[in-house]
Amino acid sequence: MSYTYNGTQIRVKCPVHQISVNKLKVAFADKCGQQVNTFSNNAEAKQFVDWLIQIQ
Repeated sequence: MSYTYNGTQIRVKCPVHQISVNKLKVAFADKCGQQVNTFSNNAEAKQFVDWLIQIQ
């Protein structure tokens, strides 16, 4: 699955094993490894986390 943010696709391979949030950074571990993404505001970071939780 993929999530589009500012024209860039963030690819996620289920299952997501771990999600960590620190202010504007969201890190997650999936089948392919760990990724860290930085968002421009809290609302966008929260929206991405909500999407990650829904695809579980």
